[in-house]
Amino acid sequence: MGRIPHETTIDILGRLSVKDLLRFKCVSKPWCSSIEDPYFIKFHLSHSLKTNTNHSLILRHREYHFFSVNCDSLETTQILNHSFGEPKRTIQILGSCNGLLALVNDNDSILLWNPSTRESQVLPSNEIEFVSPRPAYYGFGYDPISDDYKLVRMVQVHGKNNSYLHSEAK
Repeated sequence: MGRIPHETTIDILGRLSVKDLLRFKCVSKPWCSSIEDPYFIKFHLSHSLKTNTNHSLILRHREYHFFSVNCDSLETTQILNHSFGEPKRTIQILGSCNGLLALVNDNDSILLWNPSTRESQVLPSNEIEFVSPRPAYYGFGYDPISDDYKLVRMVQVHGKNNSYLHSEAK
């Protein structure tokens, strides 16, 4: 029996769910390397978007618990554990893009989290300093020019009698 060409293997793997891909990383070192390759990750995301597959709905339960519901089979629900632990207050979802979630906890730490792979990264703090705390507004998305995800935080301050507006974004 002959070997299957690498391109065919990648095409087949690109049609699978993330859950299956995580299991198949254990098949061999070449499969693991292929599945973790940034090109394959983009290929898998592109294929999922084109074919409208691998969709899940993320639901927040109470202050800090999350559930994933498979949109193809609404009976399939799983508990998702993020790396923030159980905070004193509510974890807020700042935004989502291509399956990634931006979360903020009660210490104003921001976490980028991929619920499918359960990988996360705490972003470095980039403070916006004002005399008193102000509400912050967030935007989260993908920039195809830099091929990177961007999170923007903006704070606005009104002067006396709303005479002026100062904004700062990072």
